[in-house]
Amino acid sequence: MLDWWEKNFATISLGDRRLNERAMSIGYALSLGFGKALSEVFSSGSVLKRAYEFLPTQKCNFPT
Repeated sequence: MLDWWEKNFATISLGDRRLNERAMSIGYALSLGFGKALSEVFSSGSVLKRAYEFLPTQKCNFPT
């Protein structure tokens, strides 16, 4: 799954270094915990909450 992470997140550019780092860390955690519940993937409740808050942003325009 790390190949998937590199292909989809390693070169992400959201226009802000902090957003890029957050997206990469979320993608990395998801690739390591593939198939697990999100509460198992993220190390703490606060990290899980930040991931949930990040994901629905309209800033991401993924190519189709």
